[in-house]
Amino acid sequence: MKIAAAFLADAANVREGTLGVLSGFINTINRDEYPAPLGATLVVVVEYDENEARRGDPERTFRARCEPSVGGAEVFSLEGTFSLGGGNDSFGYIPMVFALSDAQVPMPGSYRIIFEGTGLERVDVRFYANATTMPDFEE
Repeated sequence: MKIAAAFLADAANVREGTLGVLSGFINTINRDEYPAPLGATLVVVVEYDENEARRGDPERTFRARCEPSVGGAEVFSLEGTFSLGGGNDSFGYIPMVFALSDAQVPMPGSYRIIFEGTGLERVDVRFYANATTMPDFEE
């Protein structure tokens, strides 16, 4: 089982197993001041095959956490479960979307959202938070 795709988007939804994405692969956010809302959606697509479907419980757990790329405290996190569809001979893709519009980014800099779970390879979704205003040096 592997992550077929993982990225930030303006918006995304899953309807009857079909993924719809608006403005995908965001790698920079621009905000006037920080802390600021991330204002994006995390999109993750898991690919699995028949061998994975036969292995263990179809319910799998995951965790995602955001942290500065150069190390530091966790900024935000989420966790939950997903289910492999079909029976023991099934294969396919599991699209998942996570609204992170209100998740707070504390300061400008480079960040990564680490997504990992039961039977999954870890993937990092990276983004840069850019300040669009200059600091006031007279204060």
